[in-house]
Amino acid sequence: MINIAKYSDFEGFAGEIVNIIGKIAKEIWQHLTVFFDSHPYLNYFNLNDGYQIVIYSKDSISCEGTLEINGKLIKTEGRRKNPRSKINDEYFEYQLLVDSWKCLESG
Repeated sequence: MINIAKYSDFEGFAGEIVNIIGKIAKEIWQHLTVFFDSHPYLNYFNLNDGYQIVIYSKDSISCEGTLEINGKLIKTEGRRKNPRSKINDEYFEYQLLVDSWKCLESG
């Protein structure tokens, strides 16, 4: 298992089992989302470095504060929606298929 401290550490680890720490987001940013039959619960997750990712879990995550999450890092790809953007149509973001989670502190 690979311990990830910040979003920039994800590079090169798609498909690997990783460990991240952060909190379920209260403010939701715009992200690509995908549906997984095996992981029907979706949460927006704030990493400690200020980045937010989407995580998918098999069950509802009930932690109110900081939690530790283990799972498979995935790279979700799409296209930019801005028709004026001519630089690059390809877009991706890292997301996580949660295998397990543990509450570290409340509220």
